[in-house]
This record gives sequence, structure tokens and C-alpha cells, in this order.
Amino acid sequence: MKNKLKGMILNNSNNIVSIITFKSSNIKTGDMCQIWILRNDINPVEAIKQNKDGLICFDCIHRLNRSCYVNVGQAPLQVYKAYKKGLYAPLNYTKLSNKIKDKIVRFGAYGEPVLIPLKIVKFIIKNSISYTGYTHQWHNPKYKKYLNLFMASIDSPKQLKDTIKIGLRSFRVSSNNDIKKNEIICPNVRNPNIIKCINCKLCDNQKHKNAKSILIPVHGTKSKINNFNLITI
Repeated sequence: MKNKLKGMILNNSNNIVSIITFKSSNIKTGDMCQIWILRNDINPVEAIKQNKDGLICFDCIHRLNRSCYVNVGQAPLQVYKAYKKGLYAPLNYTKLSNKIKDKIVRFGAYGEPVLIPLKIVKFIIKNSISYTGYTHQWHNPKYKKYLNLFMASIDSPKQLKDTIKIGLRSFRVSSNNDIKKNEIICPNVRNPNIIKCINCKLCDNQKHKNAKSILIPVHGTKSKINNFNLITI
């Protein structure tokens, strides 16, 4: 059973399901465990078409102007279909610990990771080698307890200044590589064939609380990049 366990349902309530998958072929991250936050009542493609993805993405600017780099018709849709077929196991802390003990975990391959119960987030961080996680809800007092775990996901120099004021590390998307003195370019950008998330770990906000923030060039399809360039925040 251990070798056949491809994923696990971490939480399923209020029309939202959080799922961890244990293998990945993502060329940027490497073979990390991936956590997906999805609506449980409608597939992610239809959720966007019907403008119902706000439940799992909140007011993220990349949702509002459709500049999100995630192609929901690929991995998120496949994860949703597998979930609907009953292919993922219910949460079992012992089995989860065994599956992630030698792995790095990516919170929020799609969706807002503050929707994962804090107890489960802390368990995964404690029992895995390392992790990455970013939240656009860094300004929301309701999710304050997540801020020492996840980096702030931001999209402008102004937001960078705002996060610095409250002592947060950030992960900033930029269209012109306007790197600031307290930032570094994502190492994968400079050496994509050598440095991946699994061997970088700079976005582990527990192990690197005092490290510089990260800047990454906007990426995705041409239309999504164009949409990002229209953002004024």
C-alpha cells in the first residue's frame, strides 16, 4: 500500500479540498510533494469559467486579472479528476509522515495555502525535510499565524516596502527584473538545469528567516504576461 499511495486528502470542508500528491515531474521544483487547494464541487477549469475560483484563490491579483501562470487544465484538473474517482487516501498522520519524511513539500501548487488547517501545515513542516509556501493573504489579520511559516507573495515594489515594514520575507513577481537591495533573483532563473527548488530551499521560511527575499520574472503564456503588465498596485 505504501508504494501505491499517490496522494492524500488533507482537509475537505466548505466546498474546499486540500490534497497532497507525493511525486512530481515539475521541471522547476523537481520531485517535491505538491499540495493542491481546489474546489471539491466543480473542476478548476469550470471554476475559472464561472468565476467561482475566488473560494480557493481569494482576491489574488493573478486571479482577478487572469495572469496566474498555473495552467489549470493540466495538473490541477488531473488531480481533481483523481479525487473524484476516489484515488486519494483519507488523512492518516502516520502514513503521511512516512511519505514525506525524506521529501520537500510545496504548499500551494495551486490555490491559497492558508486554507489548509494550521495544525496540518505545522505537522507537514515538522515531518518533512523542507518546504516552500507563499501567501497573498499576508495583509489579512485572519491569517496572521501563517506568516512566520509562509513567505508573502507580492507583485510590486510598493508591496515589497509594505512587507519589509512588518518584517516579512517576500516572493515577488516582476516584469522588468527591478531587483532591490534586499532581494535576490530566484536561483533557478540563472541556472535552471542545475538549481531547482529541491536543492535550493531558500524559500523555506523556517530555515531561512533572515535570508533575502526572492524576485522572479513574470512567467506563463504571452497573454498572461500581458495581463500581469497591466497590474497597478
